[in-house]
Amino acid sequence: MNTVVIIGGGASGLMAALELLKHNIQVTIIEAKNRLGGRICTSNKGGFSQPVETGAEFIHGNLPLTLSLLDEAGIAYHSFNDKMVHIEKGQLKQESGLDHYWNKLMKQMAALKHDMPLNDFLNSFFSDSKYADLRTSVKSFANGFDLADASVASTKSLYQEWNKEMKDQYRIKEGYERLIQYLETECRQRGCLIYTDCCAKKISWRKNEVNILTMCSRIFKADKVMLTVPLSILHATSNSQYYVEFEPLIPEHIVAAGNIGFGNVIKIMLEFTEELAKERIKHAGFFLTNEIIPTWWNQLPLNNTILTGWVGGEKVTSLKDNTDEDLLKIALHSLSNAFHVPFSDLTTKLKAYKIANWYKEPHIHGGYSFNTIKSVEAKKILRKPVNDTIFFSGEALYEGSPGGTVEAALSSGKETATLLLKTLQ
Repeated sequence: MNTVVIIGGGASGLMAALELLKHNIQVTIIEAKNRLGGRICTSNKGGFSQPVETGAEFIHGNLPLTLSLLDEAGIAYHSFNDKMVHIEKGQLKQESGLDHYWNKLMKQMAALKHDMPLNDFLNSFFSDSKYADLRTSVKSFANGFDLADASVASTKSLYQEWNKEMKDQYRIKEGYERLIQYLETECRQRGCLIYTDCCAKKISWRKNEVNILTMCSRIFKADKVMLTVPLSILHATSNSQYYVEFEPLIPEHIVAAGNIGFGNVIKIMLEFTEELAKERIKHAGFFLTNEIIPTWWNQLPLNNTILTGWVGGEKVTSLKDNTDEDLLKIALHSLSNAFHVPFSDLTTKLKAYKIANWYKEPHIHGGYSFNTIKSVEAKKILRKPVNDTIFFSGEALYEGSPGGTVEAALSSGKETATLLLKTLQ
């Protein structure tokens, strides 16, 4: 029987495993963390009135693979209020620089013949002082939504994503954890072996023969190996504890991984004993501010008092080494300023909180990928197996839109499994 080891038990790894198992391939998953799911992590602890998503939270549109799996598993999901408003000192702003010039921005992005980093694009076509607010807003949007570093992020890629209309966005009622549990159950029922707390350190290989040395004192042998780890692991250098050694080396693929961006994010979940500024924010789901924690959202249409704060991309740099207690204070001050609510009222009414600093998360160290101007070629290289023996998969390799999503991870896992199966025929 053909054997495959999958390194990484997130959405991509589990999806790939399920596809292979359906074709009677013997599959083993090894996962460095003590849980499956990777950047999907639903928390049911900490005094919250419902599960909160410390990682992936939204389904961005009618995404076929994600929704079909949820329907197949009987997992409930619902649409949510995705209306965005700008708020400063408790007052809603009618328009920002981004709103005012959005159509002009998109038209210029569409006309771009040769790709360039976002910063260069803005400086080339929107350098006039009247566009100062636009430049700031565009970079903030790229930072926040895409976790993108504007100095290297692909303008063409951002245009393709921003130009795509995403209707009917959804949340999963009991959290994304339910989808991971479903995939795990399906894999185990088909005979998949799963090891957690088991970190791969060295992959020795030759065609159709792989030996994997791990930190959990196990050696795994297989015909083929598939890596579904976050890009941060492939970006790691030899002096990092997360570095995975290949023998012989695979330099072309490792260099390619370095040409795809990987952004950081900090997510802050707060629940209060009563709603904040209800009369001003009751018709919106997302709130954009000029504060240190710039983006917030509620759980509408669900009736609760949970607010989630989000800061991503380059803005994480100045915050990433703060303690959870420090980040909580910064978040409350940001809310206080934006919603014009006394800081003391917020601390008094705070019922529960959870800080998810993904920069500090072991074996992950970041949020999700973004495209640089070198990413198109890099993905072509990574999607091609090394001598039909070493395969790569994950949201970073997905070529569709939106990127950086669970749909991207699931789709990549399924596609890579199909590719691997062809090498067995």
